[in-house]
Amino acid sequence: MPVAAGSPAPAVRTLALAREPQAPELAAVGAPVELAGLAARGPAILFFYKGDCGASDAAAHVLPRLAAIPGLAVAAISQDGATETDGFSGRHLLAPGGVRVLVDPEPWPASEAYGVRSTPTFVLLGRGGVVEAVLEGWS
Repeated sequence: MPVAAGSPAPAVRTLALAREPQAPELAAVGAPVELAGLAARGPAILFFYKGDCGASDAAAHVLPRLAAIPGLAVAAISQDGATETDGFSGRHLLAPGGVRVLVDPEPWPASEAYGVRSTPTFVLLGRGGVVEAVLEGWS
């Protein structure tokens, strides 16, 4: 069951996708990112996805537009490995679009903590890390 609205955001970390500044190819998965911390200064949207999910693929186009909203942090959290995550991010212009691209490594602790049952799942965190809303799926 997804985390309930009104609950504090679970304390869990994902790994940031990183690139070498001088090389266009994927370099590594970088430092852990505390998801609740993304809402420290304002609201945040967490987008949990799987790269081979058609609904995730269809929904991803809204992420750069959401990231353009002043004061809103947006993070795409992949249930895939680094290479697949990088491909999805590139197809949807996430990183250049201001979207934080993160990897939730197997056994998917962030997805588990947020109760993600299907992809895509959107979680809206209010300022300070309170879960405001959860949306599962896309149509």
